[in-house]
Amino acid sequence: MENKKQSGFALIAKPTLILTAICVIVTALLALTNMLTVKKIADNADLKAAESRKKVLAAQEYKPLDSGESVYGAFDADGNMIGVIVTTVASGYGGKIEVMTGIRSNGEISGVNILSMEETPGLGAKGKEDSFLRQYKGHDSSDLKVSKDGGEINALSGATITSRAITRAVNEAVEISGTYLELISGSDIPAATGGNE
Repeated sequence: MENKKQSGFALIAKPTLILTAICVIVTALLALTNMLTVKKIADNADLKAAESRKKVLAAQEYKPLDSGESVYGAFDADGNMIGVIVTTVASGYGGKIEVMTGIRSNGEISGVNILSMEETPGLGAKGKEDSFLRQYKGHDSSDLKVSKDGGEINALSGATITSRAITRAVNEAVEISGTYLELISGSDIPAATGGNE
């Protein structure tokens, strides 16, 4: 009878120990992989953000103006702030949409770029295209709306939710920029170049 109990225990203990060992090894490998790749992923995200800043508002130098690094000042070669770049997030059809917006010192939008989105390929994902984003350039209002809501922004066909989300993110960026643009003495600032061409 005791042999049966021992063999029953062995039948349960052995697979449990093996499964535990496998889990520990896999967890250690995942942790190692994370340690090896986390810096590279962060560096790639920083590079993408730096390229996006140049795309939405060309400047000589960019400096973060807030601790979360969602607002950057754009400076010319003489150190004058020529505008700000604000990163905002809105909820679209498929998830969060991270939008970077450049705003010149006069409050005019110089360019918009999508940093990340999870929208439907062929529909909402078209929100990344310059032909759509170019519509925001030159506006200076934080009350932009898509055409279906009586505004000037032509919504993407079949992706009104995405269009509205991007527009909300741009509006939020323009609102946020107002606080930072008050720091600029308007007339002494040269016009910025760049943005969605």
